[in-house]
Amino acid sequence: MLQTGKRSLSCLALIGCAAFVFGCHKKPEKAPAPVPTPVVAAKPVTPLPPRTPGLWETTVTEEGSEDTPQILQICIDAMTDQHLGILSTDLSGDKCSKKTFSRNNDGSWGLLAECDMGTGAVTEYSGSISGDYTADYTMKLRSQTTNPTLPQMNRVTNYTVASKRLGVCAKDQSPGDVINEGVRVNLFDMAGLRPKGQASSAESDAPADAGE
Repeated sequence: MLQTGKRSLSCLALIGCAAFVFGCHKKPEKAPAPVPTPVVAAKPVTPLPPRTPGLWETTVTEEGSEDTPQILQICIDAMTDQHLGILSTDLSGDKCSKKTFSRNNDGSWGLLAECDMGTGAVTEYSGSISGDYTADYTMKLRSQTTNPTLPQMNRVTNYTVASKRLGVCAKDQSPGDVINEGVRVNLFDMAGLRPKGQASSAESDAPADAGE
């Protein structure tokens, strides 16, 4: 029995040595090839479709503000649509030289814009647009203004802008007419951009001369 045990131990020792020798001479396994990281293609820049001409109602709500939402009715034609600003309340669109839109997977639009507000002030917008931009849409926007003349304007603001087409403009309305709290003004008149040959509706609102 003792000899048998010794033989067993010897065999185990030989097997262990052989395994060690063969293990030392075994060629190292090649490391698996690295899996390439998928490249996410940049979303293509896609222009927004034009808003349908007519009378539009726009409601602007500022997050965290105690003020009531601003509600405007604007008579829009193709020219007004081109010049409207990001919030669709003025003609500051031409000040936004850096403006891009891209289509998201859920059908909404992504928005990035940088607008030169004059005197060194810059307003940056980012957000999304959902709905039908030609007739009824909602924007969720983050606005950040830097280097304004007034220190209190140096801030970050979140807006919700809901805009929808109500129908055609009234016969006495001109493109660019805005009605706010019952007061009508014209955006082109205010900006000094009245197209040649186009009468201002503000003139029809003015009282007639007593001498006439």
